Amino acid sequence: MNPGGVGGANAFHHAHQRLLRHPRASTACTAARTLTTRWYDHQQHLTHRWHTRLPRLHSANPNLATTGSASPTLLTRDLVIYPETVTLARVLTTFPDRQHRDTDNALNLIAHRLALPRLASKANDPLRVFLTHTRH
Repeated sequence: MNPGGVGGANAFHHAHQRLLRHPRASTACTAARTLTTRWYDHQQHLTHRWHTRLPRLHSANPNLATTGSASPTLLTRDLVIYPETVTLARVLTTFPDRQHRDTDNALNLIAHRLALPRLASKANDPLRVFLTHTRH
């Protein structure tokens, strides 16, 4: 699955439904949504992809975010980040526990699955913290 496309929404929905059957789905989905929301709000990693997806979503459905004075960018955030959130959650469910995990390799795998060249990660980056401190 290519997380950059809008047309694959059904594929991501089906992947999300399959993911929910996994025993670690709840933790992985919560972490993935928290991480991708933070990336979106702080314009990290996937900003260009999301900024191009947002107008495509709005042009496909002009009534998507016409609620009062709230920002369309904020109102559609979950929809914009959905493919990457599902992709990240799927990856997080497959990781071994932290004792058997190489964080740098995990970051490289996540970057690859998100179709990114790399994920820049500092010691206090939330994804690195999740990978090093979360025990499945």
